[in-house]
Amino acid sequence: MRVLVAVIAYNEAENLVRTLADLKAHGPAGIDIVVIDNGSTDNTKEVAFQAGVPVVSHFTNSGSSMGTVTTYFRYADQKGYDVLCQFDGDGQHMASELHKIIGPVKEGRADYVIGSRFLQKEGFQSYFFRRLGIRLFALLDSLIVGQKLTDVTSGFRAYDKKVMRLFSRHFPYELSDTNQLLLLSHFAGARLLEVPVVMRAREKGTSEFRSMAAFTFPVKGVMNILGCLLQGRRKIWD
Repeated sequence: MRVLVAVIAYNEAENLVRTLADLKAHGPAGIDIVVIDNGSTDNTKEVAFQAGVPVVSHFTNSGSSMGTVTTYFRYADQKGYDVLCQFDGDGQHMASELHKIIGPVKEGRADYVIGSRFLQKEGFQSYFFRRLGIRLFALLDSLIVGQKLTDVTSGFRAYDKKVMRLFSRHFPYELSDTNQLLLLSHFAGARLLEVPVVMRAREKGTSEFRSMAAFTFPVKGVMNILGCLLQGRRKIWD
């Protein structure tokens, strides 16, 4: 099966060197890598090229990381990949953990796999205010999908071909947060699975989740959840 690891990045040149080296040294054999650059103003693209990794670059920043998500869905669908993984360029994800999210998709046990920091509570557990928001959304999303979820905003995810096609062909522009991504997948019939993973803290640079985002993040998330519920169930595959 062809597996694509999409490394999303915005001004992550300092972290990207280590991230790409980690993927090449400790990632599963046979994976392909692409960097989705969200309009960086540093030398993120040059770092990727120097590492021999192809880059899809936005002309301008999309305003959030979900712009890179819609891009990698289309890229993976057009290139005919069987498994797609998101891997953040900030150095928090570990290549040695990739097999945990890829395995259930390759084995046909799940269509959408989330790597959760909170199942075994090992490694970096995120910051206090962000954890509060994650817990709120985990509770709401768990009630809606009918199964317990703990790390619904995790960027460490894997998808099968059906999920790629769903968002590449039916929702190419509408995505704005991970709650929406998860719920639309569930309503379309995707089998969701969380697996325990270990993450590490960012070493360099600044996260897009800053002080103001700590207040707007919950509001936007709840609005997106309500929007998905109003849209209703759309089973796009059998």
